[in-house]
Amino acid sequence: MARTGVSYFDIAQAAESIRHRGDEPTVDRVREELGTGSKSTIAPLLKRWKSETGDTSVDTSGLPKDLLDALKALHQRVQEEADRKVDAAREECATTVEQVQREVAQLRNTLNERNDNLRELEQKLQSSDEENRNLRKTLEDTQKALTKSEYQREEGSARVAELRADLDELKQENRTVREHFEHYQQRTADDRQQERDQFRQSNGQLNNQIANLNEQLALAGERIANREQKIEELRADFAQQLSELRGTQQALATNRAEFESLQRSFAQQQELLQQVTTEGGDLREQVAILSNTNAVLARESELQREARNKLESEIKRQRDALASLSAEHQLAIQQRAELEGQLIQLVRTNQAPVV
Repeated sequence: MARTGVSYFDIAQAAESIRHRGDEPTVDRVREELGTGSKSTIAPLLKRWKSETGDTSVDTSGLPKDLLDALKALHQRVQEEADRKVDAAREECATTVEQVQREVAQLRNTLNERNDNLRELEQKLQSSDEENRNLRKTLEDTQKALTKSEYQREEGSARVAELRADLDELKQENRTVREHFEHYQQRTADDRQQERDQFRQSNGQLNNQIANLNEQLALAGERIANREQKIEELRADFAQQLSELRGTQQALATNRAEFESLQRSFAQQQELLQQVTTEGGDLREQVAILSNTNAVLARESELQREARNKLESEIKRQRDALASLSAEHQLAIQQRAELEGQLIQLVRTNQAPVV
């Protein structure tokens, strides 16, 4: 696409300036003189200027106009073909470099994403380790609580055994008291029978004995009542101890269920830790692969730069060859002009009248 601001007037002024310096106006020289404009825009305008200014530097040599036009057209085609090749090579090189840069940027983004994922997985792994440590600590505390509950249960069982032994002892003592009371009643009955037989003789003594026995009986009844109250208290204490034992057994069952749940959770955390470790290893392998790919791409980019440098060198060589060809063309034109001048001189000499 032609750049704005380049007109035929600008081309004409630049060509005149170049000619005044003693150089041949070419597309490259005009473009260098202007500092702007594309070759596809400058070439037709320069051709128009040459035709309008009547550039007859070669026509004066007496060459045929068809030959001159053919040479100009050939030179113009060579120049345009060279310019097209140079522009195409530059565009291709720029496209290749841009594509390589995009691929490198994409790979860098991918590598950054992989690094972010790896850091995130490492953080998850650290969190899992911390959670595992907390679970281990909770498991240890639970085991300690379980051991304590077992110890309390054993103490409760021993206490229940002691209470049962006390209860059995109280029952045995109660039976002994009852046997003594029955024996006392039997003996009292015998004594009463004996007293009936000896009533007249020992009425006073019997009354005293009855009073004493009544007192002993009251004391025995009071002792029995105290024993029964103590038995009731022991029964209540036993019921309370039994309730506490059941609560301890229920807490023990709950702790066992929590312990089993913690064991299952610990196993799941172990599996998750193993999975995260495996994923971390896979991601590290992927990072290594991406690093190798990045190195290969860097090498390919370096090869692309070398190819571009070679292409630029080839373009420069072609330009130098084109400049050399142009110089040879100018030299050929000069030699032809000289030969045509010599030919004209010879013709004039041959046409001169013989004296």
